[in-house]
Amino acid sequence: MVRRGLTAFVVSLFVTTIGVLVMDVSKQMEWLSNSSSDNMQWTLGQAETELSALELATYAAMAEDGNISAGLEEVRLRFNIFYSRIQTITDSSVFRGLRSDPEVQAQLDEVLRWRDAWVPVIDGPDTRLDAQLPRLQAESAAMRGVARKTALDGIAFYARFDDTRRTSIFSTLLRIGVLTVALVALLLVLILMLVRLGRQRELSAQSNREMRERLETIISTSLDAILVVDRTGRIIEYNGAAERIFGHRRDRAIGADMAALLLPHGAALAPFLATGSGTRQAEARRRDGSLFPVEVSSARAHSPGGEIFVIFLRDISTRVSDEEALREARDHAIAGERQKAELLAVMSHEMRTPLNGMLGSLELFEGDNLNARQKRFLRIVRNSGKVLLNHVNDVLDISRLDAGKMTLRKRRFDLVALIEEIVENQTERARAQGNRIVLAPSDPALHAVYSDPDRLRQILLNLVGNAVKFTRDGTITLEVDCDGGLDAVEFRVIDTGIGIPEADLERVFGDFETIDSSYARRTTGTGLGLGISRRLARALGGDLGAESEPGQGSVFWLHLPMALPGESHAPQTAAPVGMPEAERLPPLRVLVVEDNEINRLVAREFLHRGGHKVTEAPGGAEGVAEAAKTRFDVILMDISMPGMNGIEAARAIREGGGLSADVPIVATTAHALAEERHAFEEAGMIGVLVKPISAASVREALAEALSRKSLSVGEAATRDAPVLDRAHLAELQADLPGARLAALLATFRAEMTSFLERLVPETDRAALAAEAHRMAGSAGVFGAMQLTQRLREAQVFVPEASPDEVTELRTALSACWSAAETALRDVTEAPQRRAV
Repeated sequence: MVRRGLTAFVVSLFVTTIGVLVMDVSKQMEWLSNSSSDNMQWTLGQAETELSALELATYAAMAEDGNISAGLEEVRLRFNIFYSRIQTITDSSVFRGLRSDPEVQAQLDEVLRWRDAWVPVIDGPDTRLDAQLPRLQAESAAMRGVARKTALDGIAFYARFDDTRRTSIFSTLLRIGVLTVALVALLLVLILMLVRLGRQRELSAQSNREMRERLETIISTSLDAILVVDRTGRIIEYNGAAERIFGHRRDRAIGADMAALLLPHGAALAPFLATGSGTRQAEARRRDGSLFPVEVSSARAHSPGGEIFVIFLRDISTRVSDEEALREARDHAIAGERQKAELLAVMSHEMRTPLNGMLGSLELFEGDNLNARQKRFLRIVRNSGKVLLNHVNDVLDISRLDAGKMTLRKRRFDLVALIEEIVENQTERARAQGNRIVLAPSDPALHAVYSDPDRLRQILLNLVGNAVKFTRDGTITLEVDCDGGLDAVEFRVIDTGIGIPEADLERVFGDFETIDSSYARRTTGTGLGLGISRRLARALGGDLGAESEPGQGSVFWLHLPMALPGESHAPQTAAPVGMPEAERLPPLRVLVVEDNEINRLVAREFLHRGGHKVTEAPGGAEGVAEAAKTRFDVILMDISMPGMNGIEAARAIREGGGLSADVPIVATTAHALAEERHAFEEAGMIGVLVKPISAASVREALAEALSRKSLSVGEAATRDAPVLDRAHLAELQADLPGARLAALLATFRAEMTSFLERLVPETDRAALAAEAHRMAGSAGVFGAMQLTQRLREAQVFVPEASPDEVTELRTALSACWSAAETALRDVTEAPQRRAV
């Protein structure tokens, strides 16, 4: 638009300038045509001629003797003609330029004065004129010279003027020519521009036509309904897809109200359609009245008739039905998973319950006097039961790991002791196959690491066990390396067995996978071990892999982070994992609620051997009744019982307010899934004893229950606890070399001293509680019973204690530790004194 205006202005300026110049030339040409220089020069020369004629007429009049009047009239005529000539020169506009010359004007003034002086004489009586004729004749002759000079000056003036005028006209005509040429050039440029613009418009119009045709094709062939409506909701455009989807013909839809015709809830969509942003799901109506889901989106646009809205509607009936089917499939899958979990729970219970009775009863036989043949049969039955239990545990572990519900219990432990235990455990199996197990020297830093020792033991036992299984008359080497620090500990189990083909290296980590080889056909197993081990490794933050060559053996590697959280990575001596953390317990009153008679018998025998008093209840209701009338220290509650199950019974005990309403309740069940554990906790239980049970697992469950119950219960349970359980310490001295026991005691003394120094009100209470729990386990290992109980009390008491109460607790713990340390020194140093 600006370019067009500028072009129009330039053209107008050119035309206006040319017009002005043409008018100027026209005026000059008109002047030249009205007053040519020849005519003006003639007029000027004629003035002199008329003076000469006047002079001759004067001579003639003076020469006549008779009729003098005729001669005077001739004089008067010639004077009047001269008068007229002079008057023309002085009055005519064509002589204005001449009169502007001062010299010419002075001459004219002289002639005019002379003329005007003779007018009275000429117009007077004949006698007067006749008397003045001689003077007139003389002055006329003299004035003729002035007239001649005026004529000559005028001729020169007009000659110069004509030259100037011609030059001006030529210059003007030249400018007109130049401007005309420029104008013509500009017009040519404009014409070219107009041609180009015309071509561009034509191309643009063609492009627009093609685009419009494409859009019309797209709209007409679109699978989505496309509508154009005005602000009132009237349909002004309606494509073919809309006809197919809604069933209304285009001629009927045009002009109709969109909401009334197509969208039964269109009024609710009005604000959304007006904003023109995003998509929304709505319900549409077909011609036959059926409703179906659509996805609606809109865009706002402007047209010559005002604002319009382009609305896109997509039939999503198939998608909605697919989503519904997907939801149903998901619900079925969830239900299937739930049924799978329930099946696993039932399987766990139904398989673990008889295994509990069988293995527990077999363990009870160990103390009896059996001959070698009986012990051999007993060992066969016990080992077969353990194999079956391992298979059940493998299946349950797979379920827990896949569901992300495997519980890890990370803590500080001695890794060197753990791998020594594993080697010792597998040595006999390896020897039976003609193999030997070699343990590479370990870094001292590995004595103090942080991870889940139980899960690590499970992984390493599986790797070493597989190496033993698939190796004949060879060597299995176990290496542990922490060159990169405890953040990257590497385990390597190296064997000289049959090896694994490269194509099967990843397959061995699958579920239920076994390698078809000569040894594999002679070995048994579910094929779950390596799959579980890799899952456990990754759950611990590491990974598990393998390298192998058929016939050359295999290397299975395990990478794990095992750095102590917030502590130095320097090597320290810690209590070995192999030592039981559950110390010997004081005599307890235990209520066993179990519907299975065999399980009750096994539990009773284990508890009696631990010196505990046992009360039995064959069902949940009977257990609630016993708990209401008797004060127990711990309740072992079976979960799956007819009538009132264990969860209901535990809840009834907690809510009943009986004598045992606040005592610890431990669930005894084969249900090991995370959902079940959560339900147990909600019912008021504080621990789980997983079947099949053993004497050690019962002892650990009781110890954990006592460590988590309230202070008053703890005091009741240890009312007769000695400072030191000397029998337990004696067993420990028999099991451990003297140097090793002394090193462990030194570490315990240093840690206990450090703990007491940190036991001040300013220290983080949660950290103190965790440290108290750890120190209680260590004290229990050495049989320091009173100290163990004090530390457990501190674990519960410290988080909410006031500063004064923390100070009092430190004083009491210091006294208890002093007594325990003295007793430990007396017992451990006595053999040395005797030796001296």
